[in-house]
Amino acid sequence: MSSKLPNALAQAIHGFFGPYLREQRGLSRHTLLSYRDTLALLLRFIADAQSTDVASLDLDSVTADSVLAFLNHLECKRHNKPSSRNVRLSAIHAFARYVAIRYPERLRHTQQLLGVPFKRAGTSLIEYFEHDEIRAIMDSVDRRSGQGSRDYALLALMFNTGARVQEIVDLGASDLQLQSPAQVKLVGKGRKTRICPLWPQTAKVLRAFFVERGLDLRSNAAVFCNQRGQRLTRFGVRYILSRYCRLAAKDITSLSRKRLHPHSMRHSTAVFLLKSGVDLPSISHWLGHASVTTTGRYAKVDLEMKRQALAKAASGGDSITSSKWRPSRSLLDWLDTL
Repeated sequence: MSSKLPNALAQAIHGFFGPYLREQRGLSRHTLLSYRDTLALLLRFIADAQSTDVASLDLDSVTADSVLAFLNHLECKRHNKPSSRNVRLSAIHAFARYVAIRYPERLRHTQQLLGVPFKRAGTSLIEYFEHDEIRAIMDSVDRRSGQGSRDYALLALMFNTGARVQEIVDLGASDLQLQSPAQVKLVGKGRKTRICPLWPQTAKVLRAFFVERGLDLRSNAAVFCNQRGQRLTRFGVRYILSRYCRLAAKDITSLSRKRLHPHSMRHSTAVFLLKSGVDLPSISHWLGHASVTTTGRYAKVDLEMKRQALAKAASGGDSITSSKWRPSRSLLDWLDTL
């Protein structure tokens, strides 16, 4: 597919991340960054494969074959799972649809890109913390230090709300109401806002933490910060959780056999609510799921545990209790500024 415009690829990427995604589609910043990273990785891969630099690439360079090679590279060399591969492909498809709108004469080419199929990903087991594991993790936090106080409040809020880690790190002080009825406002995927109730013990922990930090509930100050006073990141939360999992594993050996991450806390909340008798629609609203069908997978987890309990009982075992773009500017440099 030939290009009559000298900088068609750069022009297309600029338009894609500018008016199209920001103004017409209204996507969140997190989605923009995910798309940006995907296209940056793709362009670098194609440039390396052609022994050239990114500035020399044009729309002709982004072919279905090059995209397939890139996706295989992600799985074989970067060890991405099929689900991660599909996320990258989704970004490429979105870009291809934009090119089809911007350059109708390239419709055949974009149809080939859109024809690259998603890879079916196997269903993985839901990994979550049992209640005694949650308790051991919380007990491993030394609350006498400022860092420990922050970590305890962070973990308590995560388990109470089942919030996604990005929802937690994005919290501002004004998103919390710590007097009765205690609650927190969470902004989830698609910028959908939901209110989640806080348990009395969680509200008590957060009130003490706010007093210690001198946070004003009327301000937009970040609730959870790192040692440099900057907003905590998703990777920071992962590090904190991993640290206390390792500490708690000394007493609860089951923790050492699990591959746990911040999303495991979300799963744990769902299973805990389900065991407590909360209905699936309510859990779906609690977690901010787009459909109750998504929440239904937790019912399967609970049924499997009931079967295990029945088997043990039958065998006599124990019962179970952006900046402005310029044509002369490096495309990758511009992407980095988004």
